[in-house]
Amino acid sequence: MRDIEVTEVRVKLASEDDDKLLGYCSVTLNNAFVIKDLKIIQGDEQPFIAMPSRKITDKCGKCGYKNHLRAKFCNECGGKQPHNRADTDARGRAKLHFDLVHPIRSEVRDYVHKAILDAYAVEAARRAAGGVDEDE
Repeated sequence: MRDIEVTEVRVKLASEDDDKLLGYCSVTLNNAFVIKDLKIIQGDEQPFIAMPSRKITDKCGKCGYKNHLRAKFCNECGGKQPHNRADTDARGRAKLHFDLVHPIRSEVRDYVHKAILDAYAVEAARRAAGGVDEDE
């Protein structure tokens, strides 16, 4: 599986006081395609990668304005929105976001996931050794 090659990973660590969010990253594939705003999140047992996503919206029944699914009132006309408008996943949780980018093949997902976590480990070790973040 080398039709996709991770050619660069840039990691920006989150503040040290954030328990779950470890950092953000961008990934360049084949020196030709960049995916930005991936999140590195500490899971219950190990870190995982959250792909860039967007809030799901629906239209107000009164004025047709788009509102996110958790909105209680329309941002345009102020009309009350129905409760529990979101579809649910297999575990019964509301689906409030959808991925803008995601791997289809599991071997690609695993390969990109490993490349990101390896780059994160390097950056976290650099911070622990007293390195300075690029933006500071």
